[in-house]
Amino acid sequence: MPYRPGLAAALAGSLLIALSSGAAHADGHRSHCNVPLSDWKPRAAVEAALKDRGWTVQSIRSDDGCYKVKVTTATGERRRVKLNPQTLEPVDEAD
Repeated sequence: MPYRPGLAAALAGSLLIALSSGAAHADGHRSHCNVPLSDWKPRAAVEAALKDRGWTVQSIRSDDGCYKVKVTTATGERRRVKLNPQTLEPVDEAD
């Protein structure tokens, strides 16, 4: 197979772009919940903390090292919130 410098350069460039965009994507979605499992508060504590805010819990699960909850607020608004599993403070909210 003949050596094709243009093709090699194009492939190398494509690889560089793919790798750099993947790194940027990963940094943009980095979790704020780097907490060892032994330091997580139990699900009952999550539910109690949300209830204290006047929220009704629809679901609780773990995602990217955080608790991910679906709730209904006291005003009837539906929300999805990520909580730090140690402090139970919101780290990210999505609609």
